[in-house]
Amino acid sequence: MSPDYQQLVARISLRHHVSPEQIERRVRSRRAKLLGLISPRIAARSVAATLVLTEAEQRLGEYLAAGARHVTGMKLDDAMAAARSEAAARRLVSVGYWPQPQEAPAAIATHYRAAIEAIAQAGPGCSISVKVDQLDFDAALMSEVLRVAIAHRVRVHFDAQAYDTATRTHALVAQGLEMGADVSATLPARWQRSTQDAERFIAMGIPVRLVKGQGGDPEHPKMDPRACYLALVDCLAGRAAHVGVATHDRRVAEPALRRLLAARTPCSLEQMRSLPRLDFLADALGVPTRVYVAYGRFGLPYALGEVLRRPAILGWVLRDLLNRKRSTERAP
Repeated sequence: MSPDYQQLVARISLRHHVSPEQIERRVRSRRAKLLGLISPRIAARSVAATLVLTEAEQRLGEYLAAGARHVTGMKLDDAMAAARSEAAARRLVSVGYWPQPQEAPAAIATHYRAAIEAIAQAGPGCSISVKVDQLDFDAALMSEVLRVAIAHRVRVHFDAQAYDTATRTHALVAQGLEMGADVSATLPARWQRSTQDAERFIAMGIPVRLVKGQGGDPEHPKMDPRACYLALVDCLAGRAAHVGVATHDRRVAEPALRRLLAARTPCSLEQMRSLPRLDFLADALGVPTRVYVAYGRFGLPYALGEVLRRPAILGWVLRDLLNRKRSTERAP
C-alpha cells in the first residue's frame, strides 16, 4: 500500500484507539463486500466514519445512564414512594414530571393533574414543579392544572427554562395568582433581568426559588453566577415572601441562607434528590430542606437536542459523565 494510505491508517488508529491491524482487516472486508470497487483510502475513510458513529452511540448510552440516576422511575408511583420517604425524614418535597420526547402538551398536563392529586395525599408541604414551555404555554391547559391544584390545595411551582421563555412563563404565573392558586416561581441568578423579575415577584407576594440557572443571559454571558446569586439574595432579603435557596454549591448556599436568616426572611434549602446534598447545612441553620423528586423520561434535565441552540449544555453533559466516571472509580 502507498505511504499516504499507511499514514491515513495510522491517523485513524491514533484518533480512535484501534490498532492498525484491526483497521486493515476492516478495510479488506469492506472492499471484498464491494468487489474491490472502492480504493483502500475510501474504504479506510468509511471505516473511520463507522468508528465515529460507534463512539457517538457509546456516548449516548453513557449520557442516558448518567441521566437515569436523576429520576426515581418512569411512573408517578415511583415518585410518590420517594416523596413519602423524604417526608418521613421531615423533608419537604417538590415533584416534577419529565416528559417523553415528542409527548403532546395535553398528555403532559394530564400527568401534572394526576401528580397533584397524588401529592395531596402525601402530606402538607408537597408541591408540583411544572415547565410551561412543555405545555406550549397553553393558557387553557395551564388553567386546568391550576384548577386541580386549587381544589387540592397544592402549590404549583413554575420552573425557569430558556431565557426567551421567561416573559411567557411569568404571564402564566400571574394567571395562576389571579385564579387564586398557591404559586411560586424560579429566578435564575445568571439573568440580568432577574433583578426586575425579583421586584415583580416581591410585589406579587409569591415565594421564589433562586437558582444559578443552566443557561446564561445571551446579552450578558460573562455574569458571575455566584456573585449574581448573592446579589439577588440581598435584593430579596427582608422583602420576599419566601426564598428557596436551590443550589448544591456550599460556597453559595451557606452565605445565602445566613443573609436571609439575618434579615428574618422565611427560607429553605432546595436540593435535587439525585445529587450530593447539603441537608446537614440546613439542619445546622435550622431551616427546612425541600427535595426535588423527578420521574418520567430517563434523561438529564437538559436535552441533547438543545446542544446546537445552547452549546454550554455540552459542558454540563460532559461534567455529568465525568462525575459518574469518578464515582465508579471510587466505588469498592
